[in-house]
Amino acid sequence: MKRVTRREAIQGAATAAALPLLGMPAAVPAQTALPGKLPGEVDVAIVGAGIAGLAAARLLQERGRNVAVLEARNRIGGRAYTDTTRLGHPTDLGAAFLKSADINPLAGEMRRREARLQTDEGDFWLFDQGRDGNLRDAATEDYDLLGLLYDRLDDALLDAKTLSTDVALASRARLDVNGAQRWLDLARAMAGPLHVGIEYPQVSALDAPRLSGTGNDGWLSGGFGAWTADYAAGLPVWLDKPVVRIDWANDGITLATAEGEVRAGVGIVTVPLGVLAARDGILFQPALPAAQREALGRMTMGLINRIALLYEPGSFNAPANTQVLANGGGNRVFSFRLNVHDTPVVTATVGGDFARALEGQGEAAMVAAARAQLKRLFGDAADGRFVRGMASGWGQDPFSRGAIAAARPGFAVARRNAGRPLTSAAGRGRVLFAGEAFAPPDWVGSAAGAWLSGRMAAIEALRALG
Repeated sequence: MKRVTRREAIQGAATAAALPLLGMPAAVPAQTALPGKLPGEVDVAIVGAGIAGLAAARLLQERGRNVAVLEARNRIGGRAYTDTTRLGHPTDLGAAFLKSADINPLAGEMRRREARLQTDEGDFWLFDQGRDGNLRDAATEDYDLLGLLYDRLDDALLDAKTLSTDVALASRARLDVNGAQRWLDLARAMAGPLHVGIEYPQVSALDAPRLSGTGNDGWLSGGFGAWTADYAAGLPVWLDKPVVRIDWANDGITLATAEGEVRAGVGIVTVPLGVLAARDGILFQPALPAAQREALGRMTMGLINRIALLYEPGSFNAPANTQVLANGGGNRVFSFRLNVHDTPVVTATVGGDFARALEGQGEAAMVAAARAQLKRLFGDAADGRFVRGMASGWGQDPFSRGAIAAARPGFAVARRNAGRPLTSAAGRGRVLFAGEAFAPPDWVGSAAGAWLSGRMAAIEALRALG
């Protein structure tokens, strides 16, 4: 196989989505799972123990404020989840790496807490489908053509920042590259389903995160989700406590659960946008303002799922974390990582309509589909060494209802309007929103963005408390 660097090929291709996916319940450190009765009253009550909620809780706790984090799941981490049992190796079925770790703000927090980030030095392998339907190594010029298409898509996102109104990315991207026609579907899949979990024509030019980065991505060998659970150590988190109602009409905020209520001066809501927008989600009393409800309706939850496959050691002669893409699948594209963290695990990423269709067939079908594609790529010998697999299912998860928030084309402003704070008529009740959906523009849709937005909400909560 060809050795191709990220910069020489496709910078960050098909790995840009940072927040996907569900798995089996993770073990939670004992000190983070608080038993017993909910606290009656705190300074700040936080809904959700994903990275945004934990970031807010940690900053507030460091500033001496009394907080409570209510989590609907039986585990910590939200869409950051590391399964440590089913394949015998720590396997991320959610957030898996840090994009542009040299400038990523969350990477700085991880290093401050003495986490060891590994650089992403795997190969990039590209396969092309011949007229006979078989897959073979792509030619050097094909790497260049796909890279050029990817650059054109990234340029279109950059250029769109000068627009006064939002449009579809497809209307801005100049993909008329000589000789690259057969690579268009793959490039579009990388910019849509594999990037934000929605189909390419539905991608907003102003809302979508930039495709490329510095190329210096970072990995946690013990798992991103495992680090997130450790990050929660010492924080007051109550698990299995879905918030069903938030009252914000009067003096302060009340969070209602099936097991009691928590009152606070300020509330921070970090649930995924799919839950926030759902008709059977959290009930707000009074109801969310009409403009906010309209903004939520202008957004959607993209779907990205991961499928993890365990093979016998040595099944794939590739450096750790080698990325594999194959042409010829239309929008039914798998992005593979071979020998993840130098283990015999392969992870496949799927997104958009393809991910939704596979998820609807169940975990076994998802595993079988990814395995079949790997067999096409590497033959019977490798397939004969398959052991077992597992898959995420964010779309059907009632606590996420998708993987990553996205605004519909023409409505990029909806992201800001959907996350506007709520203030009671008395001026003393305050509800803030945080998470990847409401992150700063440069980090929207990422774990780093969720972490930043949680800290920003905590700072605003401190201001509100005075």
